[in-house]
Order: sequence, then structure tokens, then C-alpha cells
Amino acid sequence: MHNKINFVNSLTFQLEAAVRIFYGYSRESFAKSMKDKITLEEYAVLDTLVFYPHLNKNTLAKTLIRDEVFIAKVLNKLIKKKFIKEVKNNPNDIQVKYYELTKTGEKIYEDAMFASTESLRILLKFISENELLAFTKTLLKIRNLTISLQSQ
Repeated sequence: MHNKINFVNSLTFQLEAAVRIFYGYSRESFAKSMKDKITLEEYAVLDTLVFYPHLNKNTLAKTLIRDEVFIAKVLNKLIKKKFIKEVKNNPNDIQVKYYELTKTGEKIYEDAMFASTESLRILLKFISENELLAFTKTLLKIRNLTISLQSQ
């Protein structure tokens, strides 16, 4: 019998396990810090709109690598909470719209910035900043390579 790595010990499984565990911890930690005023998913949308203003729903979904149905639900929640507003790009075409933060959205975004990095601060107690940067660069390479392979 040849040496073979079983799936549980494979890179694929370990990446998924680490992401699920870390994201779950981050989501719980964020919710506790923010006292459920905003979820981590909602914060991710606000943060993306801050750094990439005037995105429409489709581009937002692609940027966050989420399906449009999920993004639509998050956008609706953010609109109901008055954290964002819809802006029509073309008054004659109701299909073309993008989203902007409101004053309330800007305030909650500012309040949530510290909470959003809490899990990272905990990691930095055990892993050096250089190690985390190198790991992040490696993950970006894997992501970009995988995307390019999928589009072939």
C-alpha cells in the first residue's frame, strides 16, 4: 500500500475546517462586541461599500464571493436598519442602482471597526505579523489561481 494522505489531513479539508472554525469564532466575538446591532456579514458589506463605493448588488456579490440572494438579504437588512440607502444611477432605469452608507451607517461602521479585528488581535498573540502576512499572501495566490483555473 502506498503512502497516501487521507482527505481529513488534506489541504482542502484543513483550509475549510480552519475557515469554518475561525469565521464562527469571529462571528460570535463580533456579535458579542457589537451587542447584535450589526452582524459580521452586514459589516463586511458596509466595509466593502466604504472601500469600493457605488457597487451594485451583482458586483458586490462577486466581490464578496457570495450569491446574489444572500447579498440581497443583507442589503435589505441594512436598508431597514437605515445603515445604507439605494441610489439610482439613472433616474429612467430602476434596474441600475447602487448603495451608499447613511450617516447612521457611517457611525455603526466606525463603531464596528475595532470589533471586526478582535480575532486578528488574538491570532497576533500566537502568530507573528510577518507569518500572518505571508499566509494571507499565500491564500490570495491560491484563490486567484483557483479562479483562473475555473475560468478556463
